[in-house]
Amino acid sequence: MNIDRLKINRGGNPIPIAGFSGDESAFLVVEKLIGFKLPDTYKQLLLKHDGGHPELDTFVLSPTNLFSINNFYSLENKKYETLGNAISRWGKVLGAGMLPIARDGGDNQFYLDLTQSTPSVWIYLHDENEARVKLANSLEEFIDELIEDPDDD
Repeated sequence: MNIDRLKINRGGNPIPIAGFSGDESAFLVVEKLIGFKLPDTYKQLLLKHDGGHPELDTFVLSPTNLFSINNFYSLENKKYETLGNAISRWGKVLGAGMLPIARDGGDNQFYLDLTQSTPSVWIYLHDENEARVKLANSLEEFIDELIEDPDDD
């Protein structure tokens, strides 16, 4: 998983500071909140970039099904919605073991299914009859398949 290739930024500007640099007990707080251990790959993403907008933001499921990330949730960076707030807003809707990690421009939720031995990535489309669509078999696969939005020309 190459996190650097995402070119995560804030408002179009590169992030000058590394990701989450607080006390790692913050991870334990989230784990207690959701009742599941956070995957190491997700921790790596937070440690590298604590929230932000990826330049490579689009996942192509098929030529007519493209899903774009507006921003990843942060652990403690108040410039973005925090993971704790996202869990509070979406936890009951998504269900036990589902961890919101990002949102699109319409507040649809990208989430990890932590009930699987290798957490898969899904999107919850609240604005499309609450459809749930599996996007990737792992966070690594999801990150590696993100591309620049073809409509951003």
